[in-house]
Amino acid sequence: MRLHRVTLKNYRGVTDCTVNFDTEGVTVVEGPNEVGKTSIAEALNLILRELDSSGKKAVKAIRPVHRDAGPQVEVEITSGDYRFKYSKRWHRGAQTNLEVTAPHREQLTGREAHARVEAILKETLDEDLWKALSIEQGTELGLPKLSFASLGEALDEAAGDDRASTGDDALLKRISEERLKYWTGTGRESRERKSLAESLNEAETRRDALEGQIRAIDDDAQEAARLTEEEAELDRHCAEAEAEFEELRQELDQLNKIRSQVELLEANFNAAEAQQNEAANNCRDRTERRNAVDACRDALTALADEEEQAAPALALAADRKRKTEADLSAAREANNEAQEFADLAGADRDFHRKLIEKDQLSERHERVIAARKDLQVAEETLDSIQVDDELVDRIEQATLDVASARAALSASAPTVEATAIAPLRARIDGVELELDAQETHQTEVTDSWELLVPDVVGVRVQAGAGSSDLSAELQAALARHDRLCGQGDVDNLAQARQKADERKGAERSQKQAKATIEQDLRDLTFEALAQKVDGLEKRTVAYAEERSETPPLPDDFEDAKRVAVSAENSLEVCRRELERCREEDKQAGEARQDAERSAAVDAERLNNAQSALEHAEKKLQEDRRQQSDDALDELLNAARANTRDASDELDQANEALTVQDPDTLEAKLDNARGVTARASNDRENNRRRQDELRGRLQAQGEVGLQSQLNEATSDFERLLRQQQSTEARADAAELLYQTFEHHRDAARLRYIEPFKKQIEQLGRIVFGPTFEVELDADLRVARRTLDGKTLDVEQLSVGAREQIGVICRLACAAIVSPHDGGAPVIIDDALGWSDPQRLKAMGTAMSKASHNSQV
Repeated sequence: MRLHRVTLKNYRGVTDCTVNFDTEGVTVVEGPNEVGKTSIAEALNLILRELDSSGKKAVKAIRPVHRDAGPQVEVEITSGDYRFKYSKRWHRGAQTNLEVTAPHREQLTGREAHARVEAILKETLDEDLWKALSIEQGTELGLPKLSFASLGEALDEAAGDDRASTGDDALLKRISEERLKYWTGTGRESRERKSLAESLNEAETRRDALEGQIRAIDDDAQEAARLTEEEAELDRHCAEAEAEFEELRQELDQLNKIRSQVELLEANFNAAEAQQNEAANNCRDRTERRNAVDACRDALTALADEEEQAAPALALAADRKRKTEADLSAAREANNEAQEFADLAGADRDFHRKLIEKDQLSERHERVIAARKDLQVAEETLDSIQVDDELVDRIEQATLDVASARAALSASAPTVEATAIAPLRARIDGVELELDAQETHQTEVTDSWELLVPDVVGVRVQAGAGSSDLSAELQAALARHDRLCGQGDVDNLAQARQKADERKGAERSQKQAKATIEQDLRDLTFEALAQKVDGLEKRTVAYAEERSETPPLPDDFEDAKRVAVSAENSLEVCRRELERCREEDKQAGEARQDAERSAAVDAERLNNAQSALEHAEKKLQEDRRQQSDDALDELLNAARANTRDASDELDQANEALTVQDPDTLEAKLDNARGVTARASNDRENNRRRQDELRGRLQAQGEVGLQSQLNEATSDFERLLRQQQSTEARADAAELLYQTFEHHRDAARLRYIEPFKKQIEQLGRIVFGPTFEVELDADLRVARRTLDGKTLDVEQLSVGAREQIGVICRLACAAIVSPHDGGAPVIIDDALGWSDPQRLKAMGTAMSKASHNSQV
């Protein structure tokens, strides 16, 4: 396929524009943004794809924005043996016109024209190739999938394979369609096969269920007969269990009467025992009352003795407390005096330390003042000197250039000597000179030389071209030398060097002054340092004036520090003595408090003991008035006798109950009760089960299970035969597909090499001679090798992927287009990520690829 011409009228913002394309080579459509370049490719796609009556969004978008008219596109194309001119207008005055000029003339309009163009393109153009070779503006420029028929045919031809790829592709299509009847694209069972398998499983399940139901009917009939035989045996067993249970129940009634008598005797015994315990408790309480009176009397006597013995200790503790208080007062006064002296000694030491600090800060302040003056002088010197080492080097080089130029000029310039025969006046180079006889004037002629003897002769000497050039070089060197000296405000190299040395000295002074200022100021500003010096001066003068004359002020810092240390030591001794006195006073106070507290406790205990004795005696007298000690003893003896009699009667009744063995009788009765219940339950279950089986057998006998089973078996066998046949065809289709794919892959490996070679030839123009690629099964570039390093395409930069994508399309077009076939490569605003060097190389690659194709 070849594009010859595209004409746009009233298309978006384009009024009328025609672009003619070379049938081979590269056609570049260039212009600023929004003039309609992208509209060319868009219009080509719309005229080939959309009817003139289309109302799609893409067609509505091309209406002109500057006039009320229908957008119109006209193209002239060659495709295969056909050459035609094709035009369409949408919206207002919609129409379609087709004029075919080769291989024979045709003229069609409307839908017939649209259908005829579709038929021509279907016959002559590979649509997949057409789409793959077009790159639209604004879309990601990915690597194209190029495994389509036209490229396969061209590669077969390039590889020397006579077999027709189109025939292979048609056969593969038929094989794939047959395979897709039984398999999905991913190799799984098709929906029809799954449905057939499910139907077979359902038929088998239904058949098995019916067989199970018939077997269940037989089992139910046998079980019903067995249950009928067991029913009589269960009736007999139930009657025997009920008779045995009634006999054991009567024996238990007799046993319960004996138990009631035992329980009555136990109640009598418990009452007698309670009366005995009450009498014993009363006697014990009376004894405890008498013992309590005796104990209170003894405690009262002991407490009186303790109170009499504690009185001397209380007086001794009070005397000790008065003495420790006097010692503590004296120690506190001595400590206060030592503290005042230590404070004064510390203040004197701080005074002498401040004097030293004031002197040190004053020295730093004076050094800073001097350094600031030196810094100001150095900075003024630096500001006044413009010469540095670099300028000195440039002046020195300029001086050497002047000397070199002057030497070269002297060596090449002619020398003119003028000798006066007799005294005369002459003008040489415009200068009046008087020459004596035989006097000679010698001059080197670098440019021109003129001798004038008035009214006698004029002589002019012109230097050659070489001398003129050397003279110009000398003048340029002198000018450069003067300009550089002017920059440094010097006359020559020696002055420049002297100025540079002065600048270096000033820089050293500047650096030293800054270091001195930084060292002496440290973290202070100049003003803060001055304020510190002034503050120390005022504080030291004020302290010396305000301090009392006694004791005298130490002479220096060391003497003041020694006095302060001695005062601190004395203060520490006084503090320890004060602390000792405080501790002794505290202990004496605690001892006196303990003695006073103990005396108070003893007095309280003595009062409590007296009260307790009086209370105990009072209670004992009240109890004896109600009942004497002898009466309590008589009641206790009578209660003990009643308890013995009740115990004897209870023992005799328990012996009679033990002879009846009640535990064994109750166990037998519980067992008989359980046997009776189980026998009755088994009989009821038997009857209920017989009723269920009779009902089930009667219901299942009416549904015709055997005929249903015969029908289900027939369905299962039919579906089984159908599945076996289908699976055999599926296996055959899969085998044929795999075999064809195997041989087709082998063929693809034969013809992939020409395409790979074409890509690498174009790629080496862009990337260099080490460029190589690896292609996958879809003829897409999978990896790139450059300078021995292999990377997956996904690892490359966006620009490199763009460039390889364009190269692949160019290579494809170069292979499929030698005989006006294939399709043009259309690139709309691509390669935006390419640098200028790569972009230039891509132009060369496009030019080479377009020798037999259209780009």
